[in-house]
Amino acid sequence: MIIKLYLHVFTRPFHHLRTRLLLSFLAVVFLLTASVLTLIQVRMRAHVWEDLASTLHTELAVYSKVEDARRQQAEQSVALIADLPSLKALMSTRDIPTIQDGSESILRTSGADLLILEGTGGELLALHSSSGTVPAARGKSLLLGSIGKHDWWLVDGHLYCLNFAAITAGAGTERRSLGRVALGHEVTPQSVADVEALRNGALIFERDGAVLASSLDPSFWPDFQNWLTTSPSPSHSSQEMHIGGERYLGNFIELSGDHPVRMYSLRSYDQATSFLGSLNEMLMILGAIAVLTGALVGFVLSRQITRPLEDLVQASRQMEKGDFEFKIQAKGQDEVAELTRAFEQMRKSLLLSREGMLHSARLEAVGRLAGGIAHDFNNLVMIIKGYSDLLLQSVPEENRSQLEEIKRAAERAGGLTSQLLAFSRKQVLEPQILDLNHTVRGMLKMLRLLLGEDIELLTSLSDQIGRVKADPGQLEQVVMNLAVNARDAMPGRGKLIVETQSCRLDEAYAALHSEVTAGSYVLLAVTDTGCGMNSETLAHIFEPFFTTKPPGKGTGLGLATVYGIVKQSRGHLSVYSEVAVGTTFKVYLPAVDQPASVPQPEQTGEVAKGHGVVLLVEDEEPLRTLAAKALEGMGYQVLQAGNGLQGLVVSDRHLGEINVVITDIVMPRMGGPEMVEKLRRKRTNFSVIFMSGYTDAAVLENAQIGKDAVLLNKPFSTDTLVRKIRQVHDAAAVVSDPAPSSLP
Repeated sequence: MIIKLYLHVFTRPFHHLRTRLLLSFLAVVFLLTASVLTLIQVRMRAHVWEDLASTLHTELAVYSKVEDARRQQAEQSVALIADLPSLKALMSTRDIPTIQDGSESILRTSGADLLILEGTGGELLALHSSSGTVPAARGKSLLLGSIGKHDWWLVDGHLYCLNFAAITAGAGTERRSLGRVALGHEVTPQSVADVEALRNGALIFERDGAVLASSLDPSFWPDFQNWLTTSPSPSHSSQEMHIGGERYLGNFIELSGDHPVRMYSLRSYDQATSFLGSLNEMLMILGAIAVLTGALVGFVLSRQITRPLEDLVQASRQMEKGDFEFKIQAKGQDEVAELTRAFEQMRKSLLLSREGMLHSARLEAVGRLAGGIAHDFNNLVMIIKGYSDLLLQSVPEENRSQLEEIKRAAERAGGLTSQLLAFSRKQVLEPQILDLNHTVRGMLKMLRLLLGEDIELLTSLSDQIGRVKADPGQLEQVVMNLAVNARDAMPGRGKLIVETQSCRLDEAYAALHSEVTAGSYVLLAVTDTGCGMNSETLAHIFEPFFTTKPPGKGTGLGLATVYGIVKQSRGHLSVYSEVAVGTTFKVYLPAVDQPASVPQPEQTGEVAKGHGVVLLVEDEEPLRTLAAKALEGMGYQVLQAGNGLQGLVVSDRHLGEINVVITDIVMPRMGGPEMVEKLRRKRTNFSVIFMSGYTDAAVLENAQIGKDAVLLNKPFSTDTLVRKIRQVHDAAAVVSDPAPSSLP
């Protein structure tokens, strides 16, 4: 509907390619927004399902224990009654009227709902019920089938749980049987609901496919009985059923006896998910507003930027021929408009995602949500940065500042994604053996500039500390975030003290902190003399998006990022603060007995062109086309494929040598590792670079790419990709025969 509206409004007055590209981009964004909303809906429903299933399992487990305790108590009660001398004397008379009249008081004193006395020949001697609704003939017929210690009787709609005990007289060889006594308690859904765990659900007692008693309306009983006959063999896992037009989730336990029954506990799935309707409406409204706003802003910016650019005629002719990929090569304003629109939409989508993650955090799903969007988000950042780099090579000097601003904005968006991944502990780290003192000393100049002249920076670095294994960039981020937090806590003058020392966390400390493993640690302590925090604030400081700063003054991700990085590095974090005194953050990182890694110098300068054949396998078509054009511009011949199966077909059709295979790890139909394994059976002497936008460590581990595999994490620049190709080639040249190769 939105696309038709834009076509109707803009097709007649404008005949430029930029308009068509904007409309195409708007359609893609709309579909992605709808997909994200659908994914959120599906995940929320799955979470509700799991929560209900867990609740049902817990309820039935609790009731099972309560039932066991009640049954033991009932067995003791009936045994005590069976051992009463007065009852034995009464049973010895064998006179039914006498036994019937004399045993009535036993029912009142026992607190039971049903009392039955049976003779040695199986005859019914006495029957008493508190409700008076148990006919003697019915009791006699039921008594014939009860031969054990426990049984369940259904009499005129009343369900009784009975416990039997033998009545004997005499001792030793003179012991003789006088009959049996049975005490029964009426079981109703209301009495079962007195158990705290079962108060909020529906209960059904069933035997042989028939409902014996239930808290549901009797008109719904046939629906349940139909479900029993049509469903597969019942299991103790939660199952879905439709009763009275409503979906329920149910589970059961077996209640043993001569005629056992099953007790089903049901929870309404429709009631539990009723809130999703209003939530979905709100998200749809926000998504529509974001798409419309982004479309208008993007169109205005495209007109302002594309006016000075050239070659629009050639780009328009290619679009008329159906070449929608030509936009990568087009020079001019159309690509700038598309990038601007993508950035504006990405920014708004990120804001919506952050709000969604706040709600998800309350449902303990923020980590899964952040990891789930990282792959597509990183691809968007790569596309924006890649197009910006291509356009920067061809636009006039007066327009470069606008493109550079777009590129810097994309880099900031990538940095924010890294923060989100850091606090969700799903960021792929590149740990090295580090000297923590060396890291801190290297940051002192920057920290002094960051703190300003009014805050004094002091250090106390111990020479006795060991080495730590951590990502150097992430470790610097920890120090930086703690310093910024301390600076904001000292609006006037103050002191910031950075300390390092060796320490040991013993078993007693580990017992109080479940995430800590006893052993040697390196302590990094950051202390400020600021305003301090009260206990209420301390309880929330590591939560994402929690901040005490005014709106617009902070994202609330600083300390959450610190927490995520420390936890992912297998460390421990503690904080102590007093109001008007100051705050101390203590970061404990496991000490390692290894020499510090030698930092590799970063390669700088212009990347030299090369030659050779590269097989590029990537399921994201815009990203694949961008990488292919960039590599072709650097002199490589590129073979493209959209998944592993296509990669095998392209390889079979190419008769020449393939020097490097660049492939994504997770793709539809066939992933990268499986494709590489099949390629090695047909070809040799090629290097492999794996790409991945999935930041969950479990995904990379399950992919089985090997410990020595070269992994390139998205997003990355064209220069990084070309340097990585050179790196794997040089490594292959060292291992193999030093004969000349076709790839420099």
